Amino acid sequence: MKTILYVHPSADMYGSDKALLSLVLGLNKKKFRPVVLLPFEGPLAQKLKLSGIKTYVVPLTIIGRLTFNPIGLLKLPFKLFCSMRAINKVLADITVDVVHSNTLAVLSGALWARWKRIPHVWHVHEMIVHPKLVRHFLPYLLKIFATKVICNSNATMKLLIESQPVLAVKSIVVWNGLERSEKVDKQSVAELRQQLGLVNNDVLVALVGRINRWKGQGLLVEAADLLWKKGLRNIHYLIVGSSPYKQECFVDNLFLQIAASQIQEQTTVMDFRNDIWVVWDTCDIAVVPSTEPEPFGLVALEAMAAKKPVIAANCGGLKEIVIDQETGVLFEPRNSYALADAIEDLINNKEKRHRLGNNGFNRLNEKFSLSNYIFSIESIYKLLMKII
Repeated sequence: MKTILYVHPSADMYGSDKALLSLVLGLNKKKFRPVVLLPFEGPLAQKLKLSGIKTYVVPLTIIGRLTFNPIGLLKLPFKLFCSMRAINKVLADITVDVVHSNTLAVLSGALWARWKRIPHVWHVHEMIVHPKLVRHFLPYLLKIFATKVICNSNATMKLLIESQPVLAVKSIVVWNGLERSEKVDKQSVAELRQQLGLVNNDVLVALVGRINRWKGQGLLVEAADLLWKKGLRNIHYLIVGSSPYKQECFVDNLFLQIAASQIQEQTTVMDFRNDIWVVWDTCDIAVVPSTEPEPFGLVALEAMAAKKPVIAANCGGLKEIVIDQETGVLFEPRNSYALADAIEDLINNKEKRHRLGNNGFNRLNEKFSLSNYIFSIESIYKLLMKII
């Protein structure tokens, strides 16, 4: 049995966290033994430990915007030293065959794999457009430290190769996969609709994801305000998510924007919740209005798994998931009027909502199955270790 060491920069349950959890739980345990390193305790760590996966919390070196200021650069060597020492300690009795760094943000796995001369898979879940220094520096790290680069979409890989053309020979696209195993009873759906104050004819529009600079929560509020001014009153908007660590200002700004709009009574903001399938089963329309290119868009797959139509910004990896007017609707990015038009179209056409939702469900099973995702990554491990 071969040991795969997963190094991940978060313990939350958002896109890349969920992708890692699905992969680790779905691995062929007769051939691979997963070991996971995380920087702190959290929902992901709890789920892994409950599933019997060896999971350790260690100080990982994570690349962020503050890394590139003078103080951050001065602290970087010390952080790397502490991280290497901590990893060595927890893995003292474990022979690792492949290191899998999950996201560009985590540097510890790359350095430790190079130090130990172990094949290193760097799994890229981000599209870093700016600042330009970071955009070009991170692909350079991939060039030096990655044995194999997994990109979660063609859009992600294209951006990397634009900065470092040599990455074309070591990169591969593996779309994230999803398999819904949780069922939601009708009572839970009815309770959420009651909690939101919905009546029979109300349509629920849901946006699920990190509340940050580019996920598009503010754009949705702008579009909702436009629809209110056009007289559409039977819509309720549900925004679910939390801000990144120490960036609560994004949530504060969102509440201020909602308070200044006409749709305050029609909008609910909820913190991150574990029972996300209740949200998907309750909503009528899912929106992914990212204002910057989305590397992939796992929430779009979740909505498709619940047979809900997806309205998504026509950029990044979302274009690889949503087929316009067939499985959902693509709108011009950062255009609140275009987003409002797309929502209005589906609000007024219940049959189209159902048709797009069913088509999306079928596309999910055909192109984005969890089994395909796991098989593709296991094949990469086998190639690196030259095993059958």
